[in-house]
Amino acid sequence: MRIPQFLKFEYDDNGPRLFPTAVAWSLSDGRIKYVIIRPEDDWLAEDLDERLLDDEFFREKGVAPVDVLREMNEDLGETTVFSDGLDPDDQLLDFLCEALGIQAGFELAPMTALLHHESFESLNDRYQDIILRETLDASVAENAVYAQLLLAREEGLTDPDSSG
Repeated sequence: MRIPQFLKFEYDDNGPRLFPTAVAWSLSDGRIKYVIIRPEDDWLAEDLDERLLDDEFFREKGVAPVDVLREMNEDLGETTVFSDGLDPDDQLLDFLCEALGIQAGFELAPMTALLHHESFESLNDRYQDIILRETLDASVAENAVYAQLLLAREEGLTDPDSSG
């Protein structure tokens, strides 16, 4: 059984534009990758007082955006990857691709495209219930991907031993 793959971005929206600061995605075996993205200088507000990011943290821990997108393309291949549909994950992926001049090798679709028998509201309620039950912080991309994998498992789309 091929396990559906999921993706979630963390982002900064305090500067002149919305840009990704971290991303998590699941692999075809249910494992999750999480990568901090080192922002390009032109993504950041010019006025240091307007920046809410810890520049030192992102410079030390972050991975160059081009390397992140290449790794995502390698891991996600030519498949459809699903997001929770709550945040602008599609806009963030588009921003990353446009900023780097590299196409995504995968398609990003909302989770409702995978679980089309349920409304967005119903799926969101179930997703939020999982986040509460598992005491996850949904603002952390890795946690959001894990919750999506658990929802897919509840739907019988994964093996019981995958996704934790």
